[in-house]
Amino acid sequence: MITIKEVTTKRQLKRFINYPVRLYKGVKEFTPYLYEDEISNLTPEKNPAFEYCDFKLFLAYRDRKVVGRICGIISHYANKKYKRKRVRFNRIDMIDDIEVTKALLNAVAKWGKEKGMTEIVGPLGYSDQDKEGLLIEGFEYHNMFVTFYHFPYYHEHLVKLGFVEDAVWNEHRITIPKEIDPRWHRVSEFVKEKYNVRMLRLKNKGKVLQNRVVDVLSLVNRAYKDLYGYVPIKEEQMHHLAKQYVPLINLRYLHLVVDKDDKLVAFGLSIPSPVFALKRIKGKLYPFGFVRFLWALRKSKHLDLLLIAIEPELQNTGIINLVLLEALEHAVEDGIEYAETGPQLTTNKEANDLWKHLEYVTHKKRACFVRNIKNGF
Repeated sequence: MITIKEVTTKRQLKRFINYPVRLYKGVKEFTPYLYEDEISNLTPEKNPAFEYCDFKLFLAYRDRKVVGRICGIISHYANKKYKRKRVRFNRIDMIDDIEVTKALLNAVAKWGKEKGMTEIVGPLGYSDQDKEGLLIEGFEYHNMFVTFYHFPYYHEHLVKLGFVEDAVWNEHRITIPKEIDPRWHRVSEFVKEKYNVRMLRLKNKGKVLQNRVVDVLSLVNRAYKDLYGYVPIKEEQMHHLAKQYVPLINLRYLHLVVDKDDKLVAFGLSIPSPVFALKRIKGKLYPFGFVRFLWALRKSKHLDLLLIAIEPELQNTGIINLVLLEALEHAVEDGIEYAETGPQLTTNKEANDLWKHLEYVTHKKRACFVRNIKNGF
């Protein structure tokens, strides 16, 4: 018999966060997330996103043993923006038993229906900066720091339960060249002169937090506003995200383009992949993992490409070449072997075309699924 319980205590929250680590024990493709970040993400008092979100966490039990988990989210901002009545599900993990999957999704659907929702959709988080999408191709590759790993049966269960694709994302693996094509330099110099822009290089992380976090994420809001499911990031949430990501930043891979008035018009952010560092510490920085994590991070020969954004009116001007060239130059100097993009919507041709002049493969896909809940499961 399957029993669904809402997470209401710190002990249950710990079980909720740790469950995937147990489920994927021994699976080399699985990358744990930072435990401390998840505590912050899933505690309403610590995450400003819950000013416009309602959420619930559920655990599935069989014979007193946890066999699944799920997070339910109602984003009032997104529902108002897109004129829909949707409850989101996220952080779904379970054993290979469709009855467990059904019970978990039904718990979220029932709660959503009580709140007046008519559809259930996911995996989607509290904002676009949360992990999203269900892995549907590329199970032989490890997940990035900013994505989930899923067994193939997750997809099979959703299809059998009547879910259909609502959006699909590509993930690309880019091989770093040994030498940079001189054309990159010629194009970048032309763009600098034509649009009177330059690269801005920061020398310490303190300035990232103090001066540029709001600029960078405000540009993300403008550049991403029309993408599927995007929810703008409020200033308080910007600082919340900065606390999680700034410690991982190597300033050599933060690329800022400013105009003649020092206004940010484009940027790119990559980090040395923390995947293998996270595996070493099993996702926990404290009490003993922090030093091992930083050591492993410095040794990484792979990059995670987290964000690229360009001022909307300057898109298709070639300004992105400045960001990509500087990233390539530093990657070549540092002996980086390859870089991975985060999920890019298949409908976002501009983003997917960024890599056409480089050697790359589309090695993973993930999707978001939707189902009507008017008549239940």
